Amino acid sequence: MKTNQKTLGDATPAQKGGVPGLAYLHPYACFQCRKSFKRASKSAPVLPCPHCGGPSIGLTRKFKPPKQSDSKQWAKVEALVRHGFLFWSLGERYPDTLQEVDAFARKHAQFLRDERERALEAYAQIDAALAAVPVRTG
Repeated sequence: MKTNQKTLGDATPAQKGGVPGLAYLHPYACFQCRKSFKRASKSAPVLPCPHCGGPSIGLTRKFKPPKQSDSKQWAKVEALVRHGFLFWSLGERYPDTLQEVDAFARKHAQFLRDERERALEAYAQIDAALAAVPVRTG
């Protein structure tokens, strides 16, 4: 059986868990061109988008990108990522709309603080990359 695994060092915040030392294909989301692509991570929380060259953020394998034309869902995904959510399993559904994101983030504020504390450097890279991208609201 063939697998898409390579050896790697430390995992990014989106890629914690799983088999240590193995990298799977992980989705990266670009909010400038609203596209997602997968890469075998090199422990990089941010990679250049192969489509537009802008920053793309590494997310968990649970992330399912919306259609490129679905601007409302991309705005919601971007808002979640800007809060610090990288699409882990939380034991409940993620919000359906952009309007629900702030309440969802407040509900999970302690979890987000813990994650950011655990991976300070990775979140610094993610926050810096997102600061260069204008916020889209749908």
